[in-house]
Amino acid sequence: MKRLAAALACLATLAQTPASAPGGFTIAQPGYAFAFPKDHGAHPDYRTEWWYVTGHLWDAKGKRVGFQLTFFREATPKAAWTGNAAWRSDQLILAHATLSDEAAGRFTFDERFNREGLAAGAAEDHLGVFNESWRLDTTATGFSLAMQVKGAALDLRLEPQTPPVIFGEHGVSRKGADPTATSHYVTFPRLAAQGALTAPGAAPRQLSGEAWMDHEWSSNYLSSDQVGWDWAGLQLKDGRSLMAFRLRHPDGSQDPWSVAQEVGVDGRITRSTHDFTMTPEGAWTSPASGARYPIPLRLDAFGESFHLMPTLKDQELRTARSTGITYWEGDCRVLDSNGRAIGEAYLELTGYAHGMKGRF
Repeated sequence: MKRLAAALACLATLAQTPASAPGGFTIAQPGYAFAFPKDHGAHPDYRTEWWYVTGHLWDAKGKRVGFQLTFFREATPKAAWTGNAAWRSDQLILAHATLSDEAAGRFTFDERFNREGLAAGAAEDHLGVFNESWRLDTTATGFSLAMQVKGAALDLRLEPQTPPVIFGEHGVSRKGADPTATSHYVTFPRLAAQGALTAPGAAPRQLSGEAWMDHEWSSNYLSSDQVGWDWAGLQLKDGRSLMAFRLRHPDGSQDPWSVAQEVGVDGRITRSTHDFTMTPEGAWTSPASGARYPIPLRLDAFGESFHLMPTLKDQELRTARSTGITYWEGDCRVLDSNGRAIGEAYLELTGYAHGMKGRF
């Protein structure tokens, strides 16, 4: 009975979600009818959207490279544009890209920022987003990715291993007590990745591995009493994938709307819980920003412990030329409590250098 009451209370709260946010933007609400491939594309009626791809790659010698490519679409008032009307757009396209080369002990990142037009854009009927030469596109069998970081070019083919997964409840991912703090959240937790990394003056380095792709659109991502989040996407060797999303209050406590969800080999969400913890097992302080990040980090969920061990400590992005956000986004190994390698992960830590409210 308690579970039924809780479920009914959740539905009642979700039903209170208003239809629009300040500025007239659409609010993500329960009951949304997803339609693919259209919903892999852009949703300009929502204020903020992002396509986020991370992965773990190995070359023929077993050397590991992690990568991240994220495109952000941000809507702004058209009245703010004073140039030629033919170039008028209320859409900004921002992007971040990183490479984590464990063998070289090197983390590099870059960023881009353009108004929608010739230099950047996002299709609305399929996945096709770009910012200059950085691209994420639909192919006949999946997706393709192209990015360059400090002269190194990564080109990949990405083949989905499961259908898209819809995180959240009733088609909406609730982020907090504020009924407008919602998103629609689509994920491919397993993408077979194959391609090449080409450094300046070097032959292409063939790589293969596995990637994870998130796509979210929202008009208000956080409640006013939240300062940031800890997110992890785990790909376990037994075929399971886990997503953990811990929302934090200013005192460091976990928001009740935080959630962990487990995806089975077939791509179905098999378990979901708000009862999980993410506990620091160390700390690293950025010499550049002064932010102190809780790494390594232990995730306890579903009666198991997962230890997230970064391949490099310094995987901090400082993006003053695009989003203005400083955050840690890094390639990690997943170990069990006996120290055995049981999977790979990407970990995202925000709100440690500054609060995130109002930035998404």
